[in-house]
Amino acid sequence: MLSCHITIGSATFKAVNDVVIKRSTRTANATATIKVPVTAVLKQTGKEATKIETAQAINVGDEVTIKLAYGANLKTEFRGFVKRKNYTVPLEIECEDWYWKLRSVNIKKSYAKTTVKELLNDVLSGTGASVHSNSIDLGLKNTVINNKTGAWVLEKLKSDYGLTVFFTLDGKLFVGKAYEVKNNTVKYKLRYNVIKDDDLKYYKADDYKLKVEAKSYDRNGSKLEASVGADGGEAKTLWFYNVTDAAQLKKLAEQELKRYSFDGYRGKIETFLVPYAEPGMVAELTDPLYNDRSGNYYIESTEVTFGTNGARRKVELGIKV
Repeated sequence: MLSCHITIGSATFKAVNDVVIKRSTRTANATATIKVPVTAVLKQTGKEATKIETAQAINVGDEVTIKLAYGANLKTEFRGFVKRKNYTVPLEIECEDWYWKLRSVNIKKSYAKTTVKELLNDVLSGTGASVHSNSIDLGLKNTVINNKTGAWVLEKLKSDYGLTVFFTLDGKLFVGKAYEVKNNTVKYKLRYNVIKDDDLKYYKADDYKLKVEAKSYDRNGSKLEASVGADGGEAKTLWFYNVTDAAQLKKLAEQELKRYSFDGYRGKIETFLVPYAEPGMVAELTDPLYNDRSGNYYIESTEVTFGTNGARRKVELGIKV
């Protein structure tokens, strides 16, 4: 039996039409879409139950917690806030994690010299979110933020410094290098607890052409660049931090080139709701028919669907761990 416990502000739902939750290490925000009936029965302690329009009980900015399960073992899949109500049938509620709060936080500050952590502490002040303890402490200089939103700051850190930026379920903002946050391991066996693997393709390292453009920022904000790999294939920009020697940067880029040019699977798998998985975890993938193709992969993104048609989790695999 599918079960859910969804709170939106003071309202609680134990049945919904549909839920879609998207989380990724490549995007700074996680999103959820909840579809509920247009009308609902309002139950209050000490009062008679009354029939109301569901939209009346929900407001933009309300806190949202989504717990899903088979049976009674509910697991939190999303925490955030109501971003928008779409007056469709059924009623559609768009939600976003702490990124939503940063859309309305305006920053007007200048720093002659600061760090990413100090900057983010200023950005997150008063939002209820905090900086993840493992976030990078990269130096910044001559930084001017002229009346920009907190969301703009996060996107700027992503675009200018190549940082991975995302919130955990408990409102901690991770900012750092991709693949440096590795949580628990989840085990998958193809053709056993994997429902679909149509989007999963196996590649040999020799068949995967890649060119790496390496960039480095040191603690003073100075920049170095290097390029390695083959032309004519996929181009990937990778960022390094506190590397001050060009030769060292090139050597690191060559190591990363080997890391990305691996024998292994690339793509997505579709699974049941259980076992639980989230971005940043490691997927231990085994293939009973081709044992030499088994391996551990970093999970880059997940998409959870839940509702009248069942529950599924799509898991996108990244590089081999």
